[in-house]
Amino acid sequence: MSENSTKSSKKSILQKVFIVGSGLAFLGMMTLPMLDMFKETPQQTQATSANTNPQEQLSKIADGYEKVLQREPNNPTALQGLAEVRLKMNDLKGAIAPMEKLVQLYPEETKLKGLLDAIKQQVKTGKAPSSVAQPAQPSQPNK
Repeated sequence: MSENSTKSSKKSILQKVFIVGSGLAFLGMMTLPMLDMFKETPQQTQATSANTNPQEQLSKIADGYEKVLQREPNNPTALQGLAEVRLKMNDLKGAIAPMEKLVQLYPEETKLKGLLDAIKQQVKTGKAPSSVAQPAQPSQPNK
């Protein structure tokens, strides 16, 4: 029986070593990505975001909305977002197309139609009407 107890104690020691080694490996794998997080200081993060031009940021956002609209041409969130970004970029002509599509999707939304008319008037005259605002979130139709 001493032979069996020797085998079981060796087996027990190997199991404990394996469990401890696995636990350490697991902890190591969990902490390595966290160390990368601490390498960059908050000042560096703020400096890199401050160096980007707001027009460039708006342009990148507009590109993202355009990519969504290539896949989903009637996506109201992307249409509204693209219109808002183009208005922020003072690209009134560029804001007309997504606004027209929103008006087609939501003909019952009179505020959208009014905003589209105001944008078209401003493009036509070059003068800002007194009531131009950001597009309102259209209410989602019941499906």
